[in-house]
Amino acid sequence: MDNFFLISILASVLGLIVYYSLWYLLRKKRRAKHLTHSAGYHGFRFEGDIDATPKDKFAPLRLFSLRVPGKMKNVLKRNNPSIWIFDYNYRITWDQDVGQTVAMIEMRKTKWPPTVIETRKKERFTVAAMRLLTQKIANWQLSYKEVDFSIHPEFAESYRAFCKNDPKSLKGLLTAPFLDFLVQNPGWNVEAMDQWLLIYRHGQYLKPKEFETFTNLVLAIYKLIEKD
Repeated sequence: MDNFFLISILASVLGLIVYYSLWYLLRKKRRAKHLTHSAGYHGFRFEGDIDATPKDKFAPLRLFSLRVPGKMKNVLKRNNPSIWIFDYNYRITWDQDVGQTVAMIEMRKTKWPPTVIETRKKERFTVAAMRLLTQKIANWQLSYKEVDFSIHPEFAESYRAFCKNDPKSLKGLLTAPFLDFLVQNPGWNVEAMDQWLLIYRHGQYLKPKEFETFTNLVLAIYKLIEKD
């Protein structure tokens, strides 16, 4: 019985090793190769994995602050404007691992107050409960206040917006073309703090074949905010 138990443990460990070596590492290598190929056509250079947390490198944006910090994986960089695209994942305690590709852009013209625009979507109760808890933490830590966008019902139906400063100041920054664009292109999350702009789709990794579409939409959001 003891030998059977020991053999079962060894078989499980061996299976994990084989899985990690033959599936996870190969899949990671293949993704990096395809991203490098796709990004090269658009002036991006592949930096690989960076041993730094986005919170330390950029700003304590909400995505980077409320969970155990993740690392920057498959980093792609380009100038004019300065933009970083990378995979970022974290764990929601007691629930699930969450990963997505994010874009960080350094704005040239203005420094925004801490701002969060999040898409509304239905999720499993445990995730929704954790989001509600972390939102309360954010409100307490950073004094975020929800902005009333009832004057734009289509936007209010699809998104929620929060601002550290007077919510009225955010209404002056978020123009009708910007709000309309987010309504017409649902699913985006946008955060701003100082000169940094963070754009991503929650829980979605960038597929190499969709690189051009992703970057075009991200830069369109940036240009509407910078009013280029």
